Amino acid sequence: MSQTEALLDAFSRAYDTRPSLLTRAPGRVNLIGEHTDYNEGFVFPAAITYSVMLAAAPRKDRQVRLYSVNYDQGSSFHLDR
Repeated sequence: MSQTEALLDAFSRAYDTRPSLLTRAPGRVNLIGEHTDYNEGFVFPAAITYSVMLAAAPRKDRQVRLYSVNYDQGSSFHLDR
């Protein structure tokens, strides 16, 4: 099973619906130049094989529910509190 398929399966099991958004951000490391690229400094970033994947679906109750597949833990909070 691919990471994408595993994420879709975990999302469906946790929230009993399919996600309307699925995105991935590749990882990177900065070998030199942390936070200097936007100040015209020297940088030397490199891509790595790790990434962050996110699946999301809208809710009507202004509650945000989060779940980490890696840690098998969830959390939630309300946007009005």
